[in-house]
Amino acid sequence: VLHTRNGMLPAVRFHLEDSHLSNDSLLSKEEIAAHIAGNEGFLSLDYVFEKDFKEPIRDKDPEFYVRIKDMSLEEFVAAMMELRVELEPFQLLKAEYTEAEKSIKRRESIYWKEMLGVLSFALNYPAKHLSAEDMQRLQKTLTPLISIVIAYIPQSSSEELLALHQAGVLDLIPVGDDSRVEPVTEGGATYYYTDGEGIEQSVYFKTYVDCVGQPHLAYEDLPFKSLLNNGTVSPARLKFRSPNEGKKAIAEGKDVIFDNNGDHYLKVSGITINDSFQVVDAYGAFNNRIYIMAVPYIGGYNPDYSGLDFGEEASGIIIKQLVPANEPTAIN
Repeated sequence: VLHTRNGMLPAVRFHLEDSHLSNDSLLSKEEIAAHIAGNEGFLSLDYVFEKDFKEPIRDKDPEFYVRIKDMSLEEFVAAMMELRVELEPFQLLKAEYTEAEKSIKRRESIYWKEMLGVLSFALNYPAKHLSAEDMQRLQKTLTPLISIVIAYIPQSSSEELLALHQAGVLDLIPVGDDSRVEPVTEGGATYYYTDGEGIEQSVYFKTYVDCVGQPHLAYEDLPFKSLLNNGTVSPARLKFRSPNEGKKAIAEGKDVIFDNNGDHYLKVSGITINDSFQVVDAYGAFNNRIYIMAVPYIGGYNPDYSGLDFGEEASGIIIKQLVPANEPTAIN
């Protein structure tokens, strides 16, 4: 039995023009900083979507660009998800397997999918400068599509899934966001979910493999309690651009706080860090002795941590901070 969120399967690995999730046409740090300075201190999600997704596609895949050039972020995601919703999951997997096979043989990228991965990577580091409104849009609209499209599975895994399903020994059960698994002391696990008819189910499995990935952890989960007790670290939060949107979020039960100036902030997972991965206290002061790369605790500010790509970029940023370019280094 295979349980999947909303009954969807991940996309199939295809030929990547650049396997390092980088692109020469992406916004530079200087361009992002200038945009933030001219946009009341916020990074616009729509601005990044236009510059780091649509514009590179215009040159690489003009035909696809014509389809999406006038779409908003929400309209684009809806259009891309429509096919995934309409088609039976294994039928779609088979079609994407064929598409990916052609891509690999011809060494031609499926460019919009590749750029979606690049967009996710590009958004990761400046995401802390998004408004709370845009972060909610990112989490609600774009992230679900990204999680399906860029979480590629290899050709061989696709073949195995298709073969098992065709043989009648693999069933797919759609589940919602409220599904959870609980280990059983005597062995195995019980899986809780709500089925397609809205009926709550609890099913025991002797063997259960949890493949949901690393969850974002809360500020309170940080194991170094003295950092919390001494106020060295602070909960991550994002400011609402509109106080009215902040009040609306409170009415919806969101975790929102506000300060003496009447500004509203959305609490997000993990702790506050600056652009150099240094921890920041409640007064906004960074600590030049403590850096954090533990991705579960910075997920609120870095929503996408793509394995080695994340590690390479983050460590490079920290090294530049620790060893300024004009400071001589010695290697023994």
